[in-house]
Amino acid sequence: MFLMNGFDLLFSLKLVFWYALAKLPFIHPILPQKLRDRLPTGWNFHMFWIAFKSGGSKVFIEYYCNFKEPDSYKPKVSIAPEFQLSEENIKFFYQNCYIGPFDLMSPEETEQMRDHLVNSVFNVPPKILKYEFQEDNGLADELFPEHEDDRQLTEKQKHKILAQMGRTNRHIEDEKLLNLFQRPAIVERCAQLLGEDLILWRSDCFEVPPHADGTPWHQASTWFFHNFREPVAHPLDEEDLFQVTCWIALTDANKEKGCVALFPGTHKEIYPVKVDRKVNEPNAKHRYIIGELDYPTEDKSPQLIEVKAGQFFIFCERAVHGSIPNQTDSSRWGINCRIAKTSTRFFTNKRMFSEGHQIAYYKLRDVSLDRWKAVLVRGTDRFGYNPLLNQ
Repeated sequence: MFLMNGFDLLFSLKLVFWYALAKLPFIHPILPQKLRDRLPTGWNFHMFWIAFKSGGSKVFIEYYCNFKEPDSYKPKVSIAPEFQLSEENIKFFYQNCYIGPFDLMSPEETEQMRDHLVNSVFNVPPKILKYEFQEDNGLADELFPEHEDDRQLTEKQKHKILAQMGRTNRHIEDEKLLNLFQRPAIVERCAQLLGEDLILWRSDCFEVPPHADGTPWHQASTWFFHNFREPVAHPLDEEDLFQVTCWIALTDANKEKGCVALFPGTHKEIYPVKVDRKVNEPNAKHRYIIGELDYPTEDKSPQLIEVKAGQFFIFCERAVHGSIPNQTDSSRWGINCRIAKTSTRFFTNKRMFSEGHQIAYYKLRDVSLDRWKAVLVRGTDRFGYNPLLNQ
């Protein structure tokens, strides 16, 4: 490996070769599939340079770009007074990466929704999910060395992965969940930040079990970390605010129960993760899931976003965020939906739809997108980049 104080010379040399080939798309069709899977086709030069000069000890798992402030903090649309955001509200969002909480459901409705999802939706395998597990993860294997004992998933790990995958995008199949995400309390507030034409493209559910650790610090924007080669989201301008996430509490989410936390202002830059390239012992999790973000979280105090059951807040996932441990005897449940401008193209090209998507950090390949659809939740779609549900 030619490791010198964490610098992997062989990795840097290979990365030069892969990056050069990635910039020659006309020869990609004649290359072996195993080589094509290692080409960083969606990397920009800054991402390449940081990985190269660090010998692979620092790697971006999210597309690197800065963030632009808007020309004005005025709401982008005029809406009903009960959902109105002020210029001060929107300025607060741009400075702190979040806004809220806002009321969405009554305690009784929240309990019914939680019971419906936990007992009737998430324990039924999704119809839209098709996949295969894989051993060769392409570029991900090169970026994040694994101990030989970690190269094959255990049945327990596979079960955990499929359980989480079964909580993703269930709004496509479940009318109650879809209707919740389309409520004006959510959509009209998002429109003031993003504009009048909006789609819902993804949803997830998160459980923090009793006395469990929270979610490690991370950033997300274009979902580059699915295969570490190219983004899932392609906005017209990566530096613009093109999407937001609405996080809905199905149980109280406070500092005792494991609420979401973030570092205000960190949305202005994307940070790499630190990689230990000396693999000495097996790890229960994939290394790139728990990679330590190259941001001094230990020297700063995060903002805890405490939310009551039935409330939601809106935030920008470019911010360094995670969740704190659950110190109670019951699970903390939350769901989120991601609302984007209709001008944003999701998934890269027809190949992903015809051949299947790769989610390397779950060691999945041939993830079918046949039944994935975006949902037009407001306005009109003048671009036609994404297949739409019920159209």
